[in-house]
Amino acid sequence: MFTQEELLESPAYLLTLYQNEIFREVHGYMQEKGITQKELAKKLGVSDAYVSQILNGKFNFTLKKLIELGMAIGKIPKIKFVPQIPVSGKPKQINKAAKKNNTEQKKPKPTRETP
Repeated sequence: MFTQEELLESPAYLLTLYQNEIFREVHGYMQEKGITQKELAKKLGVSDAYVSQILNGKFNFTLKKLIELGMAIGKIPKIKFVPQIPVSGKPKQINKAAKKNNTEQKKPKPTRETP
């Protein structure tokens, strides 16, 4: 069994994670609007088979196609690079700037005083 940290270092796992998120968004849009795969394909300017691949998780987007898909369903994809969580025993891959940003974002929790 893999740890969460090990999974997050796997490109295949991350691809599947993102494909599942795209599926949820596209499928939810189709249900909300009551449209078929064929209608979505027409809106995107792609084949029915391409939409089928999206819904079956058998696709790998170009960034341009991801943006077009997002805009077609009324959403904009947001991409943010975050520091990779290191697996124990491996060197950390966080540069000084990223480390500084992480420490700046962490604010101490307020303490409660008891009466």
